[in-house]
Amino acid sequence: MKYLWLAFVSLLASYSVAQSQFVYTNNNVITGTANSPNSVSAFLIAADGSLTQTSGSPFNTGGKGGGNNIDPEEIAIASRRNASFLYAANNGSGTISAFAINPSTGHLAHVPGSPFLADGPPGGDYSLAVSPDDKFLFATEDTATVIHIYLIGLHGVLTEVPGSPFPTGANSQGLKVTANGKFLIVGEGSIDAVGVYSISSTGILAAVPGSPFAASATPYDVDANCASDLVFVADSGSAALIDAYSMASTGALTPVTGEPFSNGTTSTNGGLALSPNNQFLFVTDTFSQDISSFSVAPDGALAQIPGSPFATANWTGGTSVTADGKFLYTAFFTTEQVDGRQIGANGTLAAVPGTPFSNEQSQLGVPTVITFPRPVCPVK
Repeated sequence: MKYLWLAFVSLLASYSVAQSQFVYTNNNVITGTANSPNSVSAFLIAADGSLTQTSGSPFNTGGKGGGNNIDPEEIAIASRRNASFLYAANNGSGTISAFAINPSTGHLAHVPGSPFLADGPPGGDYSLAVSPDDKFLFATEDTATVIHIYLIGLHGVLTEVPGSPFPTGANSQGLKVTANGKFLIVGEGSIDAVGVYSISSTGILAAVPGSPFAASATPYDVDANCASDLVFVADSGSAALIDAYSMASTGALTPVTGEPFSNGTTSTNGGLALSPNNQFLFVTDTFSQDISSFSVAPDGALAQIPGSPFATANWTGGTSVTADGKFLYTAFFTTEQVDGRQIGANGTLAAVPGTPFSNEQSQLGVPTVITFPRPVCPVK
């Protein structure tokens, strides 16, 4: 009986560890006009959605911060076997830092060889995306016209694959790999279009027939649903538009009826995220200091949730949903803070206790945000 009890206690402890959820920000710190050492802040999520910064946070990346745009995808997470890794772009040095994540404490430890070279200094604003099988990391930078493709090792080490970087011919911002792992979606900002590329078994990219596909304005962030048949694009500019496309099995995109959709303000978009059940789409409305919430119809049409947009305390940038779908966290890019919202069953947003939460960085920065464990589409 004694051993059975000990086994039960151990099982409960393991369950408790598995339920821990964290928020990370890539701070990309800037001091005046000079880039400063970059850092990642880590927060533990409480049951009510409030955040507490973890021991040792913020963690120095070993690279330089910087950036000019509110790139919402400068941080990514991958899991190989029983280990998880966090990747943070260093805008000022053109590198990518890799950390091993302690799933119990949220603590970050540098992966050997980190940071890994991408485009090198001076660098621009990066976008990162991980394939659903956690095999590849894709990275692009908004002043370059290439996509870097890295193989993620079992210990988190990045190795650029043969044939990388892949030329796209456009300055890009926003990356997303479809849940079926077949396609990489790219916001090709310099040509106001969305690129779609098939992914080979070795990670090499090839444009699908018809790519790039026209967007309503300059793409800023992209997302796709778990069925890999709907794509959403947040466009920048005063129009504050959101493009919605149906995706064919070939990767081709067709605008859905009624698109583009307005975010409900005259403010530009800063980032977007689908809820894990794909029923809601959340879009940050940067300069109007709020977040729009939409219901997503089966055909991809968007409709504002009653009460949307929901007011926040400052300018909003990147945003991320927790794996359980209960909370939405958004970076305030001018105040180095994180906003927390509880997601209602009907898609409404309510401030969590204590929001916003400081990442304890006094310098100006361009922070982006991600949750851990990351939302994962069900395997079919």
